[in-house]
Amino acid sequence: GNPSLPAPRSVLRSRWHSAPYTRGSYSYVAVGSSGDDIDVLAQPLPEDPRDPRGRIEDSGDRLMGPLQLLFAGEATHRTFYSTTHGALLSGWREAERLNQLFQAPQ
Repeated sequence: GNPSLPAPRSVLRSRWHSAPYTRGSYSYVAVGSSGDDIDVLAQPLPEDPRDPRGRIEDSGDRLMGPLQLLFAGEATHRTFYSTTHGALLSGWREAERLNQLFQAPQ
């Protein structure tokens, strides 16, 4: 290393590998699964188009009932599953879904 740099004052690291609810887990596409399965996992609920309480359009131009539960995380990104990048992008996707629902200016 560079001897002119001072030593670190402290170190912060995650303990993801030993967290009791994750144990270092991450998603993967199982044998027999496809990107379509990831897309299904990412769909908000409820998704009954006959729900009379209101409608919104998702990115696929399907009419949907009112959003009650959104899904984000690396397991819900078709291209970047199993990555931090996928987790970030899926969070942005769901934030945009909420912006559209509440008609927030862009």
